[in-house]
Amino acid sequence: MKQNKLGDKDHYRKGESQTGLFDEDRKALLPLPAKPFDVVTWTRMKADKYGNITVQGRHRYAAGPEHAGHEMIVGLRALEVEILDAEGKRVITHPRSYGDKPTDSGDPSSQLGLLCDRPAAWRNSRVRDAMPDPLREWIDAQDEATRRDSLRALLHADGESGWRAAVAGMLEILESTGGTDRAGVCLAAARHASGLGPVAYDDPVDLSEYDIAYTKEDE
Repeated sequence: MKQNKLGDKDHYRKGESQTGLFDEDRKALLPLPAKPFDVVTWTRMKADKYGNITVQGRHRYAAGPEHAGHEMIVGLRALEVEILDAEGKRVITHPRSYGDKPTDSGDPSSQLGLLCDRPAAWRNSRVRDAMPDPLREWIDAQDEATRRDSLRALLHADGESGWRAAVAGMLEILESTGGTDRAGVCLAAARHASGLGPVAYDDPVDLSEYDIAYTKEDE
């Protein structure tokens, strides 16, 4: 209601209602394009002997060894790099890397930061390909918010303990709790990185013993 009242006020200079002026402007607008505009720069690049292409001299993306030495068509978008073969057939899409530090899409952990911001790219990522089946299948089945949280947990564990320990720790926590909470994943990853196994007890732990510290006998 408030918005309509403001629109009914006369324009300070033209002396007509702002709503009426807006309706006139709207009639003059052009229709939106029938097809979305793809903001992309296409260029032809030759893959190296390993089937990789390098963007900006420092960010390397894998097309696959079968494309070694071949000319590839590379599409650069704001958030992704799409690689096509010489005939224009799609080969693979990678999350795009930025910065002065060299990156390699073949290293799964190099994509983690990007995936945390763009979890929808998960299914086409090297991170997914490098996961053990139970962990991959569990993350596949999650909604975008849960997937993002899991990737952030993996990112922190990777930064603290390395890729192998982070994956092992996450798998351990998933199998024991059914989830991938960050604290548990980081703790398990640190233990794997140190070479220590999980804590084993000879007998079940009776936590009720701790109630003694909080129980006061009636006088």
